[in-house]
Amino acid sequence: MMKPLFVLLALTISLSSFAQERVELLSEKVSVNSDAAVVVRTNKTPETVVITFKVPMANSICERYETRYVLRQSSAYCGEDVRYRRVRVRHCVQHNPQNGRCVRYHEEWRDERISIPRTCPVPETYCAQYGTAVTRENDEMKIRFKDLPSLGDSESETFEIKARQKTYDGENVIYDVRPLETLREYKVSQKKILGFKLDSYIVEEK
Repeated sequence: MMKPLFVLLALTISLSSFAQERVELLSEKVSVNSDAAVVVRTNKTPETVVITFKVPMANSICERYETRYVLRQSSAYCGEDVRYRRVRVRHCVQHNPQNGRCVRYHEEWRDERISIPRTCPVPETYCAQYGTAVTRENDEMKIRFKDLPSLGDSESETFEIKARQKTYDGENVIYDVRPLETLREYKVSQKKILGFKLDSYIVEEK
């Protein structure tokens, strides 16, 4: 358990050293080439913008496989033992002509052949050493500037958005959104819609 936590901590520290990308929100869809950005709201920014981030996702992988022997019951590896057992078989020798039901049976015994797999050491491949693979995956979030006052031609406001993997080996991404330099005081709240994977955040005046 300590290894995944250490990997995520090291990953967070290394990524935080890079300068954040600064992106102006000039259309309804914007792409960012990293997991964090300073987004700029101007008088040309739509009320709702969908932003795509490239988020580092850390997942465990097997770096080295080895073979060990374990006791298994297997016909392919260990062969089979043959046994015979006596079984009773019933045959219908007379039917009721009215309804077709059997009214008299004949019984006989016969030997039935049974194959039983033997038990022996069987080779089994297992992972002897685990490691971590980090890939950058695209993930989208939505930010809505709800009923905010219009900005002048020379005015702008900035917000910081950071994306990160929720859990090691997990697929979910969580976001931190906060105002940086704004003309007014804003609050940011997350809006969760049941059935939708897209994270949605609302910025509005306090």
